Amino acid sequence: MDTLTLIPADALTGSNPPTLGEYGRRLLAEGDSWFTIGALNPVRGSNLLLNLRVTRSTAIISCAYPGDTLAHMVDHVNDPWFDRLLCHPNFASRWEGILLSAGGNDLIDAAQQRPRHRDGQPAAWDERLLLTPDEALQLHPGEAGAMRWISEPGWQRLSDYLVANLIELVERRDEGMNRGVPLMLHTYSAPVVRPAGVATAPQGWLWPAFEAFGIPVDARQAVSDLLFDRLRRLWLDTGPSLPQVRVFDSAAVPLNPARPGSTGPSGDWVNEIHLTRAGYAKLGAAMGPWMEAQLQEVRL
Repeated sequence: MDTLTLIPADALTGSNPPTLGEYGRRLLAEGDSWFTIGALNPVRGSNLLLNLRVTRSTAIISCAYPGDTLAHMVDHVNDPWFDRLLCHPNFASRWEGILLSAGGNDLIDAAQQRPRHRDGQPAAWDERLLLTPDEALQLHPGEAGAMRWISEPGWQRLSDYLVANLIELVERRDEGMNRGVPLMLHTYSAPVVRPAGVATAPQGWLWPAFEAFGIPVDARQAVSDLLFDRLRRLWLDTGPSLPQVRVFDSAAVPLNPARPGSTGPSGDWVNEIHLTRAGYAKLGAAMGPWMEAQLQEVRL
């Protein structure tokens, strides 16, 4: 295995910028906490990029940060590093590939939208993903499974938004010198809903969202699995329909699940939605060779 070096984007304009020409391959990365250097848990944390297994010296310029959403990634004002390095005429470089971790935070943000606004008025069906017990009975009277807790207008709005932003990102790529460069994104492994978070979110992310809607504890995992499977299917279906967009199916890589109800590291998960170093290593061992195959295919 050859070396992989992860370089923060702002290092390119620092006092001692890296010499990218020394690497056999240069990639640009953007995304959420799955691509971020342990920022949410620096003691136990890791990320997927650090664990990609490669056979050629590779530099990855990372613009990722925790909590990033797909809308921010395509916004050249709120996310200027990625946009400039991707397509700005006086700043961009030619990259062999673009790595993207997107959709997971958008899904979690949507799940966290509460049933009522601060003024006490009910949130519209398309403003949230989840339903309260009374709403589930009203909208899905004959449904007994996980679907009864899903606001279908909310899911449709989220999925339309994700696809529209991915299309915009592809269009931005093709505006400049990186036209046609492979854009590689991944699906997400399904987490176990549990009260395990970080200092800023001690109860996790999904657990308190389900609590706010009054969804029974014994129904929560099935609802989460359904939402993450929908996101998985969305990327697997949408990716091949766009030019030079490839999707790695992380959800197909076997991981050790966390123990339900646990509040700390468990299985391959450091908290409710992030993996341990061992978990990311399992994904990286599979995604690294897949990534290199995509890049080799383009060169042929």
